[in-house]
Formats: sequence, C-alpha cells, structure tokens
Amino acid sequence: MALEKLTITNLDNGNVFRVLFNPTEYTLEDASNWQDQERNRQRPELQYTGGERTKLTMELFFDTYEAGQDVRVHTKELVKLLVPTVNQGNEGKRPPKVELKWGGADPDPANSRFPFVCVLEKLTLKYTFFNETGTPVRATANVTFKQFRLPEEELQRNPQRESFPYQVYTVRTGDTLSGIASKHWKEPERWREIADSNRDVIDNPRLLQVGQTLLIPAIK
Repeated sequence: MALEKLTITNLDNGNVFRVLFNPTEYTLEDASNWQDQERNRQRPELQYTGGERTKLTMELFFDTYEAGQDVRVHTKELVKLLVPTVNQGNEGKRPPKVELKWGGADPDPANSRFPFVCVLEKLTLKYTFFNETGTPVRATANVTFKQFRLPEEELQRNPQRESFPYQVYTVRTGDTLSGIASKHWKEPERWREIADSNRDVIDNPRLLQVGQTLLIPAIK
C-alpha cells in the first residue's frame, strides 16, 4: 500500500502540492470565549460568546540533498500561501484559502479535522544544510494554519441567539452607548434603544457617567 502524503490545495487557483515527508505529529488548538456580564450589586456571570477558530500547527521536513535540487523549489510553495492575490468576488486582495488532506475519514464526522479548510497564518523556515555551492538542500518549516469559515457557514455551525434577555450594566471608563450595544448585542447601531430605556438617568447620550447603572432592554 502506497504511503499517503499530506496534500495542500490552494482553493483559489486549484494548485496542489504534496509534502516531501509527512509530519511526525501535529497540534490542534481550540478555545471558547466567555465574557463577564455585569449585574447590579451581584457578582458578574459568565456568558458564552462563541468559539475561536481551530489552529493546526506542525513541523514539515524537506530534504533534496540526494536529488541534487534546491530545497527552495518545495518551500516556496508554502511561501506563496502568504502572498495576497486578487480573488474572485468582492474580497479584494488576500492570501489564498487552502485545504489540507491527510489520512482516511474520521469514524466520527463531527470531530473530523481533515480535510481542513484554512489559511496559513504563520510560517517559519529554517535552512539547515547546504551543498558545496551554498545552495540550501535541507529545511524545516514550522507552520500554523487557522481554520477558515465564511460567515454563513459559521451561522450554520453556531446559530446566533434569537433574543437577548433584560440585563443591568454598570458604565466603565471609555464606554459609549454604541460600544455597549455592540458588547451585548453585536449591533452598535441599536444604541438608541438603550438610550430610550434609560431616559431618566442619561442626560446626554454622548456623555455617560462612570459607575452609573443602565438597563439593557430585552430584544429579539
């Protein structure tokens, strides 16, 4: 049975390349975000605000000494993944999206990591051996790939809440009504609803008083 190599596909132009040697290990990093929600005269509660994108890190090894080839012929394929180019749609210039494929299907699709659609977030190349002309023929590449999801895909995976309950908030230094609306609802343009609910304590919506208590109304 032939050895299956890790393949990296540039999803913007269809270019596919295989690593010379499979990694001996890789690391997956996941995280969830929790935010303190202030409550009047009570300890703050933690509210889950979503998960972070998965990061995949690994070390790749390149050796072309026996082939008598410049190892940069292979490492440049990784470098290209950091170069912004013109893309289809209205996204402007950005580095390409890529897909990593390696190994068979995961028995539990919900926890499957490959294929991994992502972008190359960080690349560190180290050239470690050279031929008699000074041409590099051996290198290691430390790479960090960050999971890529379009907004509509994220909504399907992590549906947004349909409503937000009534809350109490204590104004901090630097707070603005639009900032508070963004913090609680992710919609800064709805700041007037907070102002309307606090007409008895807000004299000027542009000048909030540090320490004053605001009512954050329940919304759909």
